[in-house]
Amino acid sequence: MKQKNFITIGLGVALLCAAGCGSVQHKASFNDAFTPSAGTKIAVGTVKNETGQQFDVDVEQMLSDALAEKLRKQNMLSESQESSQLLLTCKIVEYQKGDAFKRWLLPGWGSTVLSIQGNLIDKDEIIGTVQARRTVSVGGGYTIGAWRTVFASLAEDIVKDINSALAKKSNTSSK
Repeated sequence: MKQKNFITIGLGVALLCAAGCGSVQHKASFNDAFTPSAGTKIAVGTVKNETGQQFDVDVEQMLSDALAEKLRKQNMLSESQESSQLLLTCKIVEYQKGDAFKRWLLPGWGSTVLSIQGNLIDKDEIIGTVQARRTVSVGGGYTIGAWRTVFASLAEDIVKDINSALAKKSNTSSK
C-alpha cells in the first residue's frame, strides 16, 4: 500500500510540473462615456520598455508583433492608424526572461515574468485601459522558450479582454 501511495504522489508531482505553473492576471475596461461603433478595429501604437533595463531581445517589437497577430486572428486589427479606429499603446513595466533549468530545480527560481499597462485611445482621448501580467514559475524542459511565448499568451489575454469589454459596451449601448 505504501508503494502505491508513493507512486500516486509521484505522478501528482509529475503532472504539476508538466503543467508549467504560473500566474495570470489581466483586465480591460472602458470609460462609461465611450460607445463603440460596430466592427471597431484597433491599431497597435507605440510599445515602450519602461522597466529601466536593457534586454538581449527587442521586447517592444515582440509585444507589438504579438498584439498585432492576436488582433488579426480576431479580425480586430486596423492595419493603419486611422482616426476612426482605436489605438492601443502599451508600456512594459516588468520583464524577466527567466530560466527553464532554474524553474526545474526550484519552483519560483528563474521565473519568466511579463507585465504591461496600456491605453486605448480614440481621437487623442484615453477611453480605456488594459493591464496584464503573466508568469511562468514552475517547469523544466517543456518551458524552454517561455521568455518568447509569454508575449503571445499575454497578448491573447489582452485581446480577449478588449473583445469582451467592447461586446459588453455594445450590448449596454444598444439597450
